[in-house]
Amino acid sequence: MKFFNLLKDFNLLFFRDRSSKIFAIATILGLGFSISIVLSTLGLMDGFSKKLKESLNEGHGEIVLTSRRGFFSREDRDLKKLENFGIDKFAFMVRTQSFLTSNQKGKAVFVVGIDQSFSAISENLKEPKADEVIIGFELAKNLDLKIGDPVSLTFAAGRSGENYLPSIGSFKVSQIYNFNIHQFDERYVYANLSAIQQKIQVGEYVNLVKLKLESDKQNVEAIDEMVRKLRSIFFLEFEVQPYWGDFATFLRAVDYEKYLISLVLYIVIVIAAFNCLAFIVYSKEKKAQEIFLLYAIGLSPRKFRNLWYIQNSFIWFLSFIVSLIFVQFFSYAIANWEIFKLPSDVYILGRIEVNLTIKYILITAISSYALLFFLTFLILKRLDGKSLGQGLREEFS
Repeated sequence: MKFFNLLKDFNLLFFRDRSSKIFAIATILGLGFSISIVLSTLGLMDGFSKKLKESLNEGHGEIVLTSRRGFFSREDRDLKKLENFGIDKFAFMVRTQSFLTSNQKGKAVFVVGIDQSFSAISENLKEPKADEVIIGFELAKNLDLKIGDPVSLTFAAGRSGENYLPSIGSFKVSQIYNFNIHQFDERYVYANLSAIQQKIQVGEYVNLVKLKLESDKQNVEAIDEMVRKLRSIFFLEFEVQPYWGDFATFLRAVDYEKYLISLVLYIVIVIAAFNCLAFIVYSKEKKAQEIFLLYAIGLSPRKFRNLWYIQNSFIWFLSFIVSLIFVQFFSYAIANWEIFKLPSDVYILGRIEVNLTIKYILITAISSYALLFFLTFLILKRLDGKSLGQGLREEFS
């Protein structure tokens, strides 16, 4: 109880005047804002990766197997090994390149042929009819296409007689689908599997298969584990990738940039921490007489230093609470304000969100507190140079 009374008197000594209160509030807001910048950066990078993976999945299967031998049969005996992993939902597909033309405009696209087996892994896309295609929202926008409009697909792999010639097919748009990923929205076309096989003349063969995992195994960690297991089995026959495999290098780059940018921005916290030190210097200079009077009546310098450690710990705690409030504000603004909407022709996603995990909250909290504690120790050690007698002579002479 005596210690708490002493702490109360300590606070009254330094915070009873208006200028000290304003200095303390500014210090708390400055440190809180600086910490929130680092937390928001980490959260945005993680939020980008999470949102990208969610948009890439779209319920179209968690793992993709692509044959190293090119096209393969549905009855491939190697695929029987999937039963050992409890995987019984998969879709056979053909993915090839084509050139789509309509309204005197054209675009190079990826054409994905799907059939009824696709319904086993997705409820969002249904098998198109032989003369129909499903296109992305951005592709429809760029080529001024609407449902029911005719389009032509030109395949380079067609064969006619003795000469290799382009194979051209006429289709109509049956559905305009929002893939949430700009590259998919602009480049991917879904068509009837049999129609595509006929156009590129591969018979009943396919070149990839998508697997659907059980609902409790659809998180990132479980998918990574399943990919490792399948790679150990199919390392000769198939290339095994998670559904985000096409963006794996990009996602690794995002993780690298996340830590690099956060380290650079940590300088902002260092600068804000100096405001806390400036407050110590300011307070000791302004209240020097009162401090040395307290020394004269029995307050030890060691206890005085401990009071400052507690005081700065409280300032850090309030600053961290303020930083979390700032993060929530930034998260809401980025998710809802139009000014923060990303142009789809430049960025992969139109919207990103702050996904702040406990891990990064704890890392930032511990590191920022350790930094403030260390700097407080250095400044207090520096300011304790005066003896009691010297201080009393200087302040009361």
